[in-house]
Amino acid sequence: MKHFISLSCVKPILALLTLMPFIQSYGAGSDLKWHGYVSQGLIYTSDNSFYGDSEDVSWEFTDVALGASWRPIPRLQLSAQGIYRQAGATSRDDVYIDYALADFTVIQNMSWQLGVRGGRIKNPYGLFNDTRDVAMSRPSILLPESIYRDPIRDMFHTSDSISVYGHAYLGDHLIQLDVLHGDPIITDAVKNEFIVAPLAGNLENEEASIARILIESFGGSLRFAYTYTYINVDFQPDSGTQQVQIAPATFLTVPLYGYPGETQVEVDLWSLEYNSAHWQLNAEYQTLDYTTKDVYGPGTALKSPNLGYYVSASYRVDEQWRAFIRYDVYYSDKNDKDGKQYQQSTGRPDHNRFAYDTTFGVRYELNKNWLISMEYHRVKGTAWLPSAENNLTQAKESWDLFSAQISYKF
Repeated sequence: MKHFISLSCVKPILALLTLMPFIQSYGAGSDLKWHGYVSQGLIYTSDNSFYGDSEDVSWEFTDVALGASWRPIPRLQLSAQGIYRQAGATSRDDVYIDYALADFTVIQNMSWQLGVRGGRIKNPYGLFNDTRDVAMSRPSILLPESIYRDPIRDMFHTSDSISVYGHAYLGDHLIQLDVLHGDPIITDAVKNEFIVAPLAGNLENEEASIARILIESFGGSLRFAYTYTYINVDFQPDSGTQQVQIAPATFLTVPLYGYPGETQVEVDLWSLEYNSAHWQLNAEYQTLDYTTKDVYGPGTALKSPNLGYYVSASYRVDEQWRAFIRYDVYYSDKNDKDGKQYQQSTGRPDHNRFAYDTTFGVRYELNKNWLISMEYHRVKGTAWLPSAENNLTQAKESWDLFSAQISYKF
């Protein structure tokens, strides 16, 4: 077992804590508003790897962010945030721009609002994508992987895009609409999930369109959302050829790493939330279809229809304590839920195609700035394990995951 937190996660935390007195004093006397957070977690798994070498306790679970917003005129707000994020092989382990945008309000009155945003924008996706990095704004340490898969997180999290948004009040109901178009963020972690051996090459000409309608009723007691997402990514294989025998003494020269083609991702996501004084109930249901065209040969099309859903219940014991339970289900192919067809055709384990995750967790809010969380996952299946951290042919079908996290925000 590792003895203590690695220096790679300590240094950015110390840097932010050193800057905080300056940030708070400067922000208090200027029009610039500062915000930020620091989170450090640990992951332990009985088998398999998640966020690093978690079978030996992984500390590769760090978030440090510093952001600011400024409103030079009443209708225009400028916002930006830098982030350091470490989450095993699913993250960049670097400092980068989380978001940076200009938000202009076109029309605003007591009944409705219309605005436009441009820059690097957090995608309006489901219930929690907008605020998934802030520990106090999400319901658990790890979001349900059936909907918010960490291996492809960067692609769905932000985009360099233009967004039109608006909201309107209709009696006890608030209707919000976001429409976005631009370039998704394709990092090495995302690339590893898209390009499967023996393919090798680059992903190019990324394009994403997202639309979400969110309805809040009775002061937020009931929330309903529908999100549609379409992403197109071109594949350009590495150079190289090989000879394939197609008949006696007859050979055909074919690309060694696949053919130029494209992958299309189409998502329908339905979300529901109920809130009362003590209870919060959530459920989301998603179909996500990958369609790969021409990559395995001109005119070929390979479709992978993913399906994911979860239900969760959270109970607020008092102002500081909250407990929750969640059941999360994910299928890599909704037409082959038990993975038997996949196993017969590839020889790989059937459990690579499904995952059932039962989670129990508790959260303790010390005050408005500090949060301590712990949760336990009992998982059957390996469909959402990161391929960059695991040899999925040797992964264990049934495994346990324990996570703990402490977070501070200002």
